[in-house]
Amino acid sequence: MKKPTLEQMKAWRDKATERLSVLARNNAIEEPIEIGDECYQLGDDCCKPDGYGQFRWVTEDQFDSVLPPGIEHDRYVTMTNTVGFDDEIEEWADNWNDPEYWDDAAGEALGEGQADGAYWTTRDEDPSDANSARALAASQIALELDGEHLIERTPENIGLLHDIVDTIHDTDPEGDLGYYRAWPSMTARETIGEHLTDGEIAEKTMYGGWNPDRDPYLRVNKDGDWVGMSQDEADRLVWDNRKTILKNVGAYADVMPADLTNRVCVMGERAAAPTPAPDPWIDVDMDALLENVGPALPDPEPGIDPASGTNPMGPGIGM
Repeated sequence: MKKPTLEQMKAWRDKATERLSVLARNNAIEEPIEIGDECYQLGDDCCKPDGYGQFRWVTEDQFDSVLPPGIEHDRYVTMTNTVGFDDEIEEWADNWNDPEYWDDAAGEALGEGQADGAYWTTRDEDPSDANSARALAASQIALELDGEHLIERTPENIGLLHDIVDTIHDTDPEGDLGYYRAWPSMTARETIGEHLTDGEIAEKTMYGGWNPDRDPYLRVNKDGDWVGMSQDEADRLVWDNRKTILKNVGAYADVMPADLTNRVCVMGERAAAPTPAPDPWIDVDMDALLENVGPALPDPEPGIDPASGTNPMGPGIGM
């Protein structure tokens, strides 16, 4: 019998978690599991510092596609629901290919009521949490696609970036995203200049170079000066800072309007549609991964059947 090392067992678990997490994040966008539906919760094992752990719901078919019912299913449930991982290392290694052992171990782990890992349950998520998770997923996916140079500079995407900036700056007027906001010159005195005197506006205009007769837009730099912009300059400002803007969709996920999140999702769908990436996990044999992780496994014992078991324009707009 092949006896895996601790490194190999952890790698097996982590690969399964990674595959399930990808499915769970896609589910946050596509929402195949409604609140109240039965499904698998992935548990704390999927939590990561960047908030990835918010994506924890997968369907039964998805769970089975990664971990087929039987020994692999029971192993993962046991390993993610067991407190004191190190105390079980030797026993798990000795019984790695024993389906009866893992069936009993999974039942025992869940029966103790710990349920810190993967288990079958009912999705009881608050709708506001679901909306936040969707915005976070949309933000992450858009950033990944942009990193692959798949997000195109289209009028729709430019308009979306402007709307994200406006929405977040309205929510957090002191936030840095306001540096990228384009204010219409024709209403600037009534909006950002509402509480300013004519002398203060004249000073900001002098230092920033804004000319309302020439510039259709303005931005407010970090010094508070009013800098004039053309439409092209305003568009280039948000495009050149799109990574920061898209990241803020996730940072402000709790207050992101659903319609804006939908538009970010559509942007991602359009970017991914022309060349959909192949699923790297198709036909992956989870147990076979043990062969390529960590130290080589010892040869089978004699007499035992081996078959067993960017920012080029500077800060931009702000108050």
